[in-house]
Amino acid sequence: MKIKFLTTLLSFFFLIIASSCQSDGQQKYKTAESGLTYKLHESFPENTKPQLTDIVEISMLYTVNDSVIFDSKKMDREMRFPLTKPVFPGDFYEGIAFLHKGDSASFLMPAEQVFLDIFKVKSLPPFVKEGDKMRFDIRLKNFLTAADYEAEQRQKAMMEEQFSAEKMHKFLDKQQITVEPTASGLVFVMQQSGKGKVAKAGQTVKVHYTGRLTDGTVFDSSIERGEPIEFVLGEGKVIRGWDEGIAMMKKGGKALLVIPYDLAYGQRAVGNIPAFSPLVFDVELVDISK
Repeated sequence: MKIKFLTTLLSFFFLIIASSCQSDGQQKYKTAESGLTYKLHESFPENTKPQLTDIVEISMLYTVNDSVIFDSKKMDREMRFPLTKPVFPGDFYEGIAFLHKGDSASFLMPAEQVFLDIFKVKSLPPFVKEGDKMRFDIRLKNFLTAADYEAEQRQKAMMEEQFSAEKMHKFLDKQQITVEPTASGLVFVMQQSGKGKVAKAGQTVKVHYTGRLTDGTVFDSSIERGEPIEFVLGEGKVIRGWDEGIAMMKKGGKALLVIPYDLAYGQRAVGNIPAFSPLVFDVELVDISK
């Protein structure tokens, strides 16, 4: 009788252990005093940790119920942002501050708080239920002070500007364009003189155009669409190179505009146009309205 009782007790004990080991592996996680629930995968305690306002560079993947919501590896650039104070105890900002450079870890936190308090959604997505945990897999790849980051960005911008100027000069040399640029840097090449008065700021103009990168890639064309663009000249409705160039034309005129990046879309990428891109436009001033 005692042997049977002991066997039953041991079986019950091992059943409890087995159930615990199958609880989504959460017994492997540790909980800090703040409530941060974490599991370290790689640790480099000899390295330093980021401080508030540092710019952190991380890889991040987060899931809810094993469904991937976001994976930074699918981004076309590094994931960087300033490290800020936690929004709530145990959130991923606290998790990142917990890591040394090079560390990787998983963090568990309430999915509801992440969506409502950090992501600022008005209502929870249908796949998030009360009590669901959100898992963040994070590696702290690097971090910079805000001052170092600004210096890095300035250096990068200088290199991009130089490369952009070189692309524009190569295009002009290849096309044997020797026209002097305007004070702003616009290169205006008249190809067909129009008739009547020159277009003025405040007038509505219609323009047919084909836009290209300096390597010849066409990124947009009103001719292909079969309809000219219409806008008020001089009000910043178009890029600065256009406002300046079209104001040098008469109705019916055609011109080539070679526009430096800072008179186009500047340091930002737009559609198929990379950042810091000088642009080339064949334009025709179709009409001018009073």
